[in-house]
Amino acid sequence: KGLYNEKYPLDHVDDVDREVGYDIEGLLWVENTGHGAEARASQMEELLDLLEEVKGLYNAKYLLDHVDDVGCEIGSDADGLLWVQHTGDGVERPQSKAEKLQDLLQEV
Repeated sequence: KGLYNEKYPLDHVDDVDREVGYDIEGLLWVENTGHGAEARASQMEELLDLLEEVKGLYNAKYLLDHVDDVGCEIGSDADGLLWVQHTGDGVERPQSKAEKLQDLLQEV
């Protein structure tokens, strides 16, 4: 068993949740006993939490490209052409030099 476990590290025959045996015809069978839906549900919750964390990090790094953007609408026209409409607050445009000068002149 030790040599088998070394050769196939992902298929241990001495696992608690696994039973190995042979039938009457000499066919090897393996019975796996799982942890059920409860373990999968908690693992799913962990994965969803990690996904939310990754989405938050992505949204923080790429401010203009939010993963869960609710202001995005997808549709198609009569010809079948796909269109995507993004709505939002937009990006604040930096002031040009002329606008800065005008602001300075208004102060004087």
